Amino acid sequence: MSGFQKLMDAATAAFNRVAPVKRDYTPEPQYPRLIAMIDVDLLRVACPERTREQLEPWVEPIRKACQRFGIDNVRRIAGFISQMAHESSLIPGREENLNYSAKRLTQVWPSRFPNIAAAEPYARNPEKLANRVYANRMGNGPENSGDGWKFRGVGPGQLTGRDNMTRFAKAMGLTVDQALAFIRTIEGGVMSFAWFWSVNDLNRLADTPGVTDETRRINGGTHGLADRKARFDRTVAALLARGA
Repeated sequence: MSGFQKLMDAATAAFNRVAPVKRDYTPEPQYPRLIAMIDVDLLRVACPERTREQLEPWVEPIRKACQRFGIDNVRRIAGFISQMAHESSLIPGREENLNYSAKRLTQVWPSRFPNIAAAEPYARNPEKLANRVYANRMGNGPENSGDGWKFRGVGPGQLTGRDNMTRFAKAMGLTVDQALAFIRTIEGGVMSFAWFWSVNDLNRLADTPGVTDETRRINGGTHGLADRKARFDRTVAALLARGA
């Protein structure tokens, strides 16, 4: 071995001792240009009620979900983010609020609670209420099975029912119990909303004018339509301003 080669080997060894090569390096995911535009500033446009610090952890999960489910043009991205922002204000671990007064129960579920006396045993008792109103629906068992409470609405889109959770779990390669824990994380919550978006053909609906069709598919009606449209319009404008 030449003196020069010995010198080079010694220098390499010294460098590796100071800055060892990271052999398990995984490159950052490469997103299409439009999906890469999803950042904290864009989320603030869609969800101004949250701070930059609160929104930062949502950026990468939303990019991943958009990539996975083909949410990849201006209308789809704006629709997905704005609908999710309306539904949840991008608050992590969101769960359905079932803490109702007896009077409110008679208004929300009049067929189940026709009067105050019928509602009183379930008032301010979320677990008992969930087991009652979600029994024998959406793949759930009877009231005493506990499925209503176990599979109450959770995540940004309030995914509800054993059937939905089982299908979501299968799509993610998880058990149902793993999916129940996953959906309560930011990444899992976003992925559940994107999964729902995909299986309900919302990309196609988002490609058409307006947001009414998407709202009906998500909400079952047009509740909050004005707010959803305002968030959508702002998000579209922000993407177009960036040259989308």
